[in-house]
Order: sequence, then structure tokens, then C-alpha cells
Amino acid sequence: MILIPLSCKKINLPDINWKNLTITSHQYPNKMSAEFLRIPGECGTEQIVCSPTRGDNILDLAFCSNPSLIKRCKVILGVGDHDTVLIDTLLRPTRSKPTRRKIYLWDKANISQLRQDTINFVDSFISRDYNSIDSCWSHFKEQTSKLVDQHVPHKLTRARLTNPWINTSTRRLLRRKLRAHRKAKSTNRQRDIQRYLSLKSECQRNIREAHNQYMENIISPCVTSNPKKFWSFIKGKKQEASGVAPLRNTDGLINSDPQSKANILNNQFQSVFTREDTSSAPDKGPSPFPSLDRIRITPKGIQKLLGNLQPHKATGPDSISAHFLKDLAKELAPALTFMFQLSLDSGAVPLDWKMAHVVPIFKKGDKSDAANYRPVSLTAICSKVMEHILHSNIMDHLEENSILTPAQHGFRSKRSCETQLIATIQDLARGLSDGCQTDVVLLDFAKAFDKVPHQRLLHKLHYYGVRGCTLEWIRSFLSNRKQRVLVEGSMSDEAEVVSGVPQGTKMGPLLFLVYINDLLEVTTSNVKLFADDCLIYRPIKSSRDTEQLQHDLQSLEKWESDWQMAFHPAKCTVIHVSKKRRPIKAQYQLHGHILEAVPSGKYLGISISEDLSWHDHINTTTAKATRSVGFLRRNLSNCPTPVRSQAYTVLVRPVLEYASVVWDPYQQHLIQQLESVQRHAARFATGNYRSRDPGCVTAMIDHLGWEPLQHRRARNKVIMFYKIYHHIVEVPVHHLFHNTREGTRASTANNIRQISTRVDTYKYSFIPSTIVAWNNIPPAIRNTPTVDSFRHALSSISVSEYLQH
Repeated sequence: MILIPLSCKKINLPDINWKNLTITSHQYPNKMSAEFLRIPGECGTEQIVCSPTRGDNILDLAFCSNPSLIKRCKVILGVGDHDTVLIDTLLRPTRSKPTRRKIYLWDKANISQLRQDTINFVDSFISRDYNSIDSCWSHFKEQTSKLVDQHVPHKLTRARLTNPWINTSTRRLLRRKLRAHRKAKSTNRQRDIQRYLSLKSECQRNIREAHNQYMENIISPCVTSNPKKFWSFIKGKKQEASGVAPLRNTDGLINSDPQSKANILNNQFQSVFTREDTSSAPDKGPSPFPSLDRIRITPKGIQKLLGNLQPHKATGPDSISAHFLKDLAKELAPALTFMFQLSLDSGAVPLDWKMAHVVPIFKKGDKSDAANYRPVSLTAICSKVMEHILHSNIMDHLEENSILTPAQHGFRSKRSCETQLIATIQDLARGLSDGCQTDVVLLDFAKAFDKVPHQRLLHKLHYYGVRGCTLEWIRSFLSNRKQRVLVEGSMSDEAEVVSGVPQGTKMGPLLFLVYINDLLEVTTSNVKLFADDCLIYRPIKSSRDTEQLQHDLQSLEKWESDWQMAFHPAKCTVIHVSKKRRPIKAQYQLHGHILEAVPSGKYLGISISEDLSWHDHINTTTAKATRSVGFLRRNLSNCPTPVRSQAYTVLVRPVLEYASVVWDPYQQHLIQQLESVQRHAARFATGNYRSRDPGCVTAMIDHLGWEPLQHRRARNKVIMFYKIYHHIVEVPVHHLFHNTREGTRASTANNIRQISTRVDTYKYSFIPSTIVAWNNIPPAIRNTPTVDSFRHALSSISVSEYLQH
């Protein structure tokens, strides 16, 4: 780990906002601050001081190549005019000894005999009578486990004491070096010392060659048919295997043993649950929606679902592996069909399916605080298959009856973060074009998925038409759930899950969409939802509009009170989107807390600024991408060029292109800022850092076959436009599409009328700018029948033919 503290006497750049890596003022030349922001990322370091050290500015800096080892970074009162930065860090990660696990060797399994014995078991399983679904499931689990143990060899894992590239010949050489070192130390003769030094050099050279060969074998494009090793290597380099740090309990004492840490985390995860007050539950009244048809499960459908399982998917508490279910999908399908239909018709869920093993994942902040860990649940795979069936049928019912609000784009087909952002930015940019101010409130739910009260959720499901045995199955699925936290092989005590939709399950997201669906009914302002990410905005023409927006916030307060959800007012912010010299700056409140007005805020990973410029977002994006390039330089510098090129395209370029159809810049300096990241990556991929000639870097990019990012964004925009135009994705902007009536030439037939505006912000936003590009594409290409054929035909023409900047 590299830790570099920099005193304010050496670095004095108050213009930089280190929280979001942007330049906020201009006391010093902008180029100087931008260059300093770029260098730490290229070196693979991150600035860890997040509190002001002099006035309101962070001037005393500390850069670290591995922030996960920082236990604490605190600013305390200093002697002079600068405060002191106290950093408590580990010099080396504490690695816990991994617990031994049982692993089945499926490549050595007697599959033919296992298949025959499974067929015999399924025949007897279906013919038996069961008095409950639990007895049926217990028999299935017990017998299938016996079959696997009988026909599939297994072994227990053990801790690896050396790196994976240390082979037998290298170990022999290391032992020779050790013996030579002992002899040289005991005799102190020059001949023995020289022999040891020679063996030491030979060991270093041998290990370096073995490492390079290992890296080439796991990352080389010739073995990309099995990329698991590559991604395991990247994941191992990106995070420390230090597990859960020592945790502070309610008494303030630090606990380091696994059992205590598991119980502390379990208590933290329990503390966010909602104790439902059923006496004051609201009533939605009579339902206008039809009932969901009875669900019938077929062996063919089950076989298809099992065949699509990922064989290396983690097993749940039942220990039935995805490998077994996938390999014997055809043989097991009748048995699972019988059991799933029995479970659904009886409205009962096996107790095993209600148990979850929770793995804590550190988010950010103080590692000793249990509140900074996120729970990830592992549940039974068979339960997830059953949930998939119910999810498909319930979602079809909701879509066919237009029950889900169009404002919700999370966990739904034809919708994504991009579609939600396109619709949102279109409204805001159109407001700027009309000379209007739009006030945007970014709302943050507190532990939304864990707080959903079950009885209120069941009431809404019944209202929306999910009734009968399907509703009873969901009632059973939600009730009597248990969880245990797993830390370093130790389990916490069992905890009852009294609220929330289970995370890590297939049904959880759908149940949450149903629960939050009526939030829009209490407001008159525009609301956008992506799961629990909520944004509300309203055009502001007078103080009366600000009063109405405040009234809508109060209505949301009542909604959350009635349905026992909770916003986090301290994390909710306001953006006044306007180019007026004197915008109407109203103060909005939530639960008596005045919401902070910010110049920019993040929604679905995009920084939205008050003037809808993309400077802040592009600064953040390029800084993040540059850090990724630095990570690759540290870990893949010895790999061949094709491997480094591939690593860039799969690890860095997606960062530069996330939702880029929304924020594609038209200013040349922003375009060049994005391209500069690719140019630095080209030097990494080719290993050429010497030449300073810009033409040399351009030649590197051409040799690597990388297309300019600007061209890729232009192509992605027209592909997204094709999807919108042909209703492949759902974005409510078709009212803006009007065919032109001018001209009779085939080249202009069915062109879309351009949107006129005097504001560049709207002119270069997605819809207006892409209409221009769309009209420049030949009609024969625009009318291709599928997305793939359109993408292929589009590649046959030059991007410059339709790129409009």
C-alpha cells in the first residue's frame, strides 16, 4: 500500500471539491486544478481526507492506493491555522483463515448412473402422498443429497499458502535458495554468499516469468471461452480479503471474534425492520382490477428455467447446488413441477425457503460501525425457481391491466436507467428552452426494501388483483422468515424478519414495485421512480408553484406515515434548474427539516446540475475512469498488448459510456477530456510512454482498433433512438415525432421534423440532436426490421455522415 500525505504548504488548491472530484471555483488556473485531479488517478491513488482542514476547504491531503486499509481518517484541532489529519491505517491487510468447505468435483461425476437413479427417484417421489409441503420438500432434499453424495466425488477446500503461479520447479528453487541462505549465514564465506545471491536472482527471475505466464493463461484472448479466472483475478485485486473488520457494539467496545461480529451485524440488520401498526392500516377501497388467473406449472417450463441456471451460483441454506439442478434439469422437472404446484395450491412455502444466510458487504465510512455494512442474502435455489414462475405471471397481470405507473422504470421490461434519464432530462431541458425554472427534489428512502410492512403489502396485492392461492402463497412466503449472518465461517443467532421484501430473491423487487406504486396518486407534480430512487419536480412560474410543490412534499409525508415508510430528510436535496439571473429560491421542508439546495445532485448515477451542463458529471466520470486505468497499470503491466487492450474495453470504457446517450457533450473541451482518458489507456495498452507526439498516440489507437468515444456515443444515440421510435423501449416522447411534409425525394421521405430552440442545452440534448442525426441516415437503414440488423447496417456508413456537433 502507498500512503502519501501532502501538506498544505506544498498543495494549496482550494478550487477542488474532493468529495465529487470537481472544480468549483477559480482562484487558480483551471488547467492547474484539472491536471492535479488527473495525476492521482493515473497513479492509482485516492484522496481520503473528506473534512475541511482550513476554513471550508480541504487543503491538507492524503492519497492512498488502497483505501480499504484505512481504518479511520479524522480531522482534529491543529496548532496553527490548519487542522491536523489523524489517519489510523493497517500497513498490511489482516487475512482471516478461510473455513474449509465441501466442494463437489462434477467433472469426475458418474453422470450416467446419477441420471438413472434420479429418474427412479422421481417416479417414486411423485407417487407418494404427502401431508404437507414441508414433508414433500424434506423428502426431496434428503434423497437428492444422497444421490449427489453417492455419485459425485468431493473434497474439502484448504487455504493456499503460496500464490497460484508458484509451481513445483519454483518451489524447488526456493528451497535451494533457503538452504544456500542458511549455509552462507553460518559460514560467512564469500563463495557461499555469492552462491546465495545468484540463487536469489534466479528465483526472482523464475517467479516473474511464472507470473507472466500465469497472467497470459488466464487473461489471454485465446482462452476467453472460460473468463471466470480472469474476473476472479480482477475481483481479488480490487478488494482486500480482510473480511469484516473488528466491530463496535452498543457499549462502545470493539469485538474481533467472528461470532461476536456476526451477532453485532445481525442486531444492526434487525434494527431497521418496521413493527407494523395494523390498527391504523389504510384501506384502498373496492378494487377496479380483475383477479389474476390461476397459475399452472408445467414440466417444460421448469426444465427451461433449470437449464438457464448458472452452474457456479452459490447454494443456499438447503445445500442443493445449481450444478445438480442444471445438469439433471430434464429428469428433475416432473418432481419439481409436482412440488411447486402442491406448494402453490396449498398456499404454503417450505420453512427451508424462508431461511436466508446473510453475507455482510462493506459500503463506505467507518469499518467498525456495523451500520456501514450492506446485507446480501443467500436463499434456496429451488425457491428462486418457484419465485420466477410467480414473478412472470404477476408481472404479466400488472402489465396487461396497466396497473404499474409509467413513471416506474425499475425492474421492468423495456425500461432501464437510460430510459428514465432520457425522459427526465427531456422535461428539464425543455423547461430551460421555454425560459422556465424547474425545481427538482431528490428524495432518499431510508432502508426502503427492509421497511415494507407485510400486512399493508398484502392489502395492496389484493387490491391489484393478486388474490386466492397466489396471495396465500405470498403471505406464507413473507411470514416466519428467518436470517443468520455469516462471518468467517461463524453463524449469528437466528433473527426473525418481521418486515421488508427479501433482498436476494426474485419476488422482492416486484413486491416493492407494487407497494410503492400508488405514491404518485398523492401528488400533482411530476414524479420519476426507479425502484426506491425517487425524484419529484415542478415548473416554477410563481411563488404559488413553490407552495404547491411544498404541498406535494407534505402529501408524501402523509403517504409515508400511512404506509409506514420513511424518507431520510438529511439526504434529500433540491436543485433549482434554471438559467434565470434571479430564480425563485424557495426553501422546501420535509419533516420540518429544510432541504439543502445544491448546484448539482446525483440521480441514477448521473450528476444533474442546475444549468444542465455536464461539466461535473464528466469530471467525475473521467476521474473514476482514470483511476481504473491506474489500477490496470499496477496489475496488468506485464501482460501482452491484446490482454491490456481487452482489459480496457471491459473495465474502463463502460465507465466512460454509462448512460452517455443522455449526457453526450457538444463542447469541444469536454469531448477532448473524455478522449484523453482513452489516449492515456492507449499508452498503457501499447506500453509506450516515451513519445509525446499526439500523432503517435493517434497511431496507437488506430493500431488497437479503438473507435473514438465521440463516434461511439453518436452511434449509441441513434441505436437508442431506433429502439424508442419502434417501441422496443418505453420512453414517452413519441408526441415529439412529427413527419415532415416537405420534399418528395426518397432520401427525405418520412423524416422527422426538427425541434427548433434557441438554447444550446436543449438543442444538443438527446431528442433534438438525435432527430438531426436520424434524418441524415438513409431511409433503407432506418427501416431495417430488427435492432441487430439496424446496428449492422449502421456500421456500413461513416459516423461523420450523421454526427452533428
